[in-house]
Amino acid sequence: MIYLDDIVAEARSWIGTPWQHQQRLKGIATDCIGLIGGVALEVGIEGAKEWADDPDLHHYGRIPDPHLLLAGCDRFLERVEIADVLPGDVLVMAFSRQPQHFAIVSKLDPMYLVHAYQSVGRVVENGAKIARARILRAYKYRGVA
Repeated sequence: MIYLDDIVAEARSWIGTPWQHQQRLKGIATDCIGLIGGVALEVGIEGAKEWADDPDLHHYGRIPDPHLLLAGCDRFLERVEIADVLPGDVLVMAFSRQPQHFAIVSKLDPMYLVHAYQSVGRVVENGAKIARARILRAYKYRGVA
């Protein structure tokens, strides 16, 4: 059985991994979607291998197609209400008006996120005070207790 705490612990183990577009190797390089998929692979989430092997989900620009991005989320993750997120859940955020960034909730009250942050150049954990207004959707990994 995989637990939310397992997700948070694995996400935190990626902290410091350098940011690089279209990568997902802990300690080597990752982008924000690579972090979400990489964590899923490491803890054995249902569908993670299918996601990793699907070439259609890995050919994206720095600003991904919002329809493709959300369709992929709906295919491999389970949607939850934003108000109901728990540590270990996945957030989809926008920096403009389109969904383009992912993070894993690591703590509530106050909310903290683990994410591959291009501006900083690596995976970080930081407060979500400003990011809360950017949250568009929330998901949980399938099969997590």
